[in-house]
Amino acid sequence: MSDDFDNYYSDESEHEAQVRAEKELADRLVGLGHSLHNNVMERVNKRRILEDRWLRNTRQLNGIYDPETQTRLDASKGSKVFVNITRKMANTAESRLLDIIFPTDDRNWAIQPTPIPYLAKMVGDETPVSHEDGQQFVTDKGVQVEKRDLAAGQIEEARERADAMQDEIDDQLNEAGYNAHCRDIVKQAVRLGTGVLKGPVVHNKTRKNWVEQKDEEGNSVHIMQTSQELRPGAEFVDVWDFFPDMSARTIEESVGVFQRHQMSKKELIKLATQGGLGFMKDQIAQVLQTDTELLNTSSHLEELRNMAGVTGVKNNKYEVWEYHGPITKDELRACGCEVDDDEMLDEAEGVVWFTEKHVIKAVINPSDTEEVPYSVFCWEEDDTSIFGFGIPQMMEDSQRVMNGTWRMVMDNGALSAGPQIVVDDNVVAPADGSWTLTGRKVWKKLDPNASLRDAFGVFNIDGHTNELLALFQFARGLADEETAIPQIAQGEQGDASDTYNGMRILMNSANTMMRRVVKNWDDNITRTHIKRMYDWNMQFNANNDLKGDYDVDARGASSLLVKEEQARNLMNLMNMASSPLLEPLTNTAELYRKVVSSMQLETKDIVKSDEEIKSLTEQQQQMQEQMIQAQTQQQADKGDPLAMKKLELMHMKAQADSELKFMAIEAKKEEIQLKRESMMVVREVDLAKLATDQNMKISDLKTKLGIKQLDVRSKDSLFEKEKSLKMTMGSGI
Repeated sequence: MSDDFDNYYSDESEHEAQVRAEKELADRLVGLGHSLHNNVMERVNKRRILEDRWLRNTRQLNGIYDPETQTRLDASKGSKVFVNITRKMANTAESRLLDIIFPTDDRNWAIQPTPIPYLAKMVGDETPVSHEDGQQFVTDKGVQVEKRDLAAGQIEEARERADAMQDEIDDQLNEAGYNAHCRDIVKQAVRLGTGVLKGPVVHNKTRKNWVEQKDEEGNSVHIMQTSQELRPGAEFVDVWDFFPDMSARTIEESVGVFQRHQMSKKELIKLATQGGLGFMKDQIAQVLQTDTELLNTSSHLEELRNMAGVTGVKNNKYEVWEYHGPITKDELRACGCEVDDDEMLDEAEGVVWFTEKHVIKAVINPSDTEEVPYSVFCWEEDDTSIFGFGIPQMMEDSQRVMNGTWRMVMDNGALSAGPQIVVDDNVVAPADGSWTLTGRKVWKKLDPNASLRDAFGVFNIDGHTNELLALFQFARGLADEETAIPQIAQGEQGDASDTYNGMRILMNSANTMMRRVVKNWDDNITRTHIKRMYDWNMQFNANNDLKGDYDVDARGASSLLVKEEQARNLMNLMNMASSPLLEPLTNTAELYRKVVSSMQLETKDIVKSDEEIKSLTEQQQQMQEQMIQAQTQQQADKGDPLAMKKLELMHMKAQADSELKFMAIEAKKEEIQLKRESMMVVREVDLAKLATDQNMKISDLKTKLGIKQLDVRSKDSLFEKEKSLKMTMGSGI
């Protein structure tokens, strides 16, 4: 049998062998598509329970009862009111966190050079540096070079490179709208418990530049030139479309990650026709030619639309899946990828796009680190899952108690607002035929022997509003405890103390939980994403001046601690500085600038400049002296000898001040002239050196450069002039 098999293929033509090889690759491609499709369907089914929780959280956030509760309330004919405290708590948490992690005056991260131990030891080392032959290194000025000088130079170079890397990443994030994406992440994490950031996501950035050129007639014209540049960025990923390994507890443990994209037919065609993206045109064509009903796993969309009042919308988009994770090398080869032949490792990290079970793109993970480009932030982390808990989930029971209590308040209020009336229709009947109770109504007595006292019975329903409101307030307080967002953090002082120390203690308590959330953001979003941006620039950025060994410093938590404590200390210091004892010792203007800056306001728009303050102070001082002089003049006119002597001294002082001001102005002029002449001498020296280098006369060099002959004083005359000036100013030589 084996011989027949070998003979069969030995007789096979080259064309037939090529066809067979192509068919085998196509079969593997189909197999990869079905394998990935089955994998993602398994993850979709496993996450159904979690999505039910998210739908429940979304209804609670929007003040909508679940279908079962709504049906029960409709049948009871009672109150259907929903007291939506959840939205306020969620908005407070979202705003509070965004104020901390995105300060208006600074980024919440930094790039720092990695400390080098041997350089740290050399910082204070005064040992001279020598050549191999023992000759010591000296600078151009003859100064001995020491080890600390070398360490300082290397540290400064590392700092400059780190600053360049930081500026580059900051520019890339600004272009990608990083802050806007992060706001969406915080919003979803607060509401559903989990927010996802993707990056670096590489896009073709089109740059436009206007270049000046000359036309045929020599006129200047500006022509726009465009260029394409690969720029990394970041994207917000909707948690509904994020499918990691459900058995993993962290994103690092996840074996591959799927992301769902909703695309129209037009968008799929664009992927096929746009060059440079690596999508398989023939595979996309097969998808577009399929007449079967589109696969739809986005069952949550219809529920969300119903909550918004949008019904009858049919989802006719393609679900395009993006997979990051391990792929067998045979499958990657089937997709046209070049992989190594290492038999020890039969898998490689790849990126595969597929839709309707058809693979439309497959590449090796371009990053040398082979990381998945996803960062996950949870408001309240779950130790058993990648996904966490949001504000609605944390206060779900409290919200249910508040709703139930408030409905009872409404129902009880309606019943107890008026009495229940029992009428014996055998005794009386309304004259107008209507049994509705109104003022001055006429009734007919039907039984002449019956007593009218027995015709009507009035019964009052007891009101329990106070007891129910107390229960409501208790549930409201439980919501604060469960979410760890007290009233003071919501902008309500409650029972807070009016004293500074009391407010400080309350604010520290309110920030306790927020510090932990900010730390989670630093660890899971800022540090991981900026680290991947750093790795991308190290691998792909063509600018070598910004490359080096750096660490990422996430400063969200430190910003919270420092800024709020500093703001409170500044306000306390302002109160202390107003005392007569400390006011002369305080730079009040600079302290006030610090207070304004701590409030995240522009100091230049509010606080006067130093020149304006100095001028205002001089005016006030001058007005005060004029008032004192006027009072002294009045006393002198009355013949007071002491006042006359004081007035004489004031005139002498004013004359002396005027002379001093004149001398200061003249001295300033002399100083300016001296600096000008010094610059002339320096230029003459530079010209002499240049003339020597060019083997020319100074006069010829000046003529060549178009410099007029200047009357320059000698260095000796400049020294004498400077000496005289400094003696006049009293500044010393």
